[in-house]
Amino acid sequence: MDNTVQRYAWGSRDALTRLYGFSNPRRDPMAELWMGAHDKAPSKLVVDGVARPLGDHIAADSDAVLGRAASIDTGSSAATLPYLFKILCAGEPLSIQVHPSRDLAASGYAAEQERGTPIDAPDRNYRDANHKPELICAITPFWGLRGFRPIDSIGKDFAADEFADCDVDIAAPRDEADLRRFLTSVLTLDDDQRREVIAAAIALAESRWRAGADEPPAVGDESARFYWIQRIADVYPGDPGILSPLFLNVFSLRPGQATYQPAGVLHAYLGGVGAELMACSDNVLRGGMTVKHVDVAELERAVSFRSEEPVVMDGEPVELVPGFVRYPTPFAEFELWRGTIAGSVTVPGGVPQIVFCHDGSARLRAGGAVVELAPGESAFADAAAPVIEVDANATVFVARVP
Repeated sequence: MDNTVQRYAWGSRDALTRLYGFSNPRRDPMAELWMGAHDKAPSKLVVDGVARPLGDHIAADSDAVLGRAASIDTGSSAATLPYLFKILCAGEPLSIQVHPSRDLAASGYAAEQERGTPIDAPDRNYRDANHKPELICAITPFWGLRGFRPIDSIGKDFAADEFADCDVDIAAPRDEADLRRFLTSVLTLDDDQRREVIAAAIALAESRWRAGADEPPAVGDESARFYWIQRIADVYPGDPGILSPLFLNVFSLRPGQATYQPAGVLHAYLGGVGAELMACSDNVLRGGMTVKHVDVAELERAVSFRSEEPVVMDGEPVELVPGFVRYPTPFAEFELWRGTIAGSVTVPGGVPQIVFCHDGSARLRAGGAVVELAPGESAFADAAAPVIEVDANATVFVARVP
């Protein structure tokens, strides 16, 4: 596969080079390696030196390429790969964001189409009609924010002495029903109010973070929110997202651990490299920590206003496929497998799959074709292939339909 690297401002300048040897002589941000058929950056299949867009390959015989995955609703009139696979490299925190439900995505997309908003307009909210649940599996230690903290925990931090001297009254939520009012108040402060509240948050963080702002926390450190307040303030000075670690759960993943975000869960990835798998969509509603379009009102239409802890998964063994674990989710579009292979193994087929080589080397055989993969390379297998035979001394990720 020939895949596109997205060069967003928050991307790491060295991760893809360090891990996979990607050339980056100017040290530009390299944020995401996209693998899939999304219109924004479709992969190409390279056979005997000839490149063909994955979408064209699917359109030529969607039943053979997609199998039962052809019936999955992607919000598109044409059958397409139901998932989008990425290697995400966060050198700086990403935006506070939420992904819409399928119904909201469909109605929002239709409304913007009717208004004539160009699909690539910077102020566009909905770039397709699909929802975007997603999963992230850590390749390096990985940090993020996900879901509202317990109400009493939010209240305790905002009751700290540092906020007592503020002329701005940021009333912590009384209960889950009050979370909408609280989020609106945080994200819509005027400039003077925002400066004062942010100064209080930074003072609180500086008094609580034991290791100093320049020392990243260890995975699992319960005081990590105070580190990330300072880190976000360094990257996005004056942004209301600086307050977000006080009301969103900070989570951390060791390599091989994963978590997922359904539609409606407010979240932000903060740092690290991960294998990210999602429904085939690019719909993101943002509330802060970004130079991109922010639409607080639309974001609040999509957010699920309830406290919930992140679910961290170590993966469960895949039956009859030695060395592989799977990360189950409630979503019909995708499932991620991670394999540590030293020898030969057979991966069951019957669904469209992307195999990505993380380290070592892998030789794949499927449907009569043979592909050699080095770190950072990937291959696509049609659903018509009954199995993928893998000979490898490698770590690989497999994106597939469950």
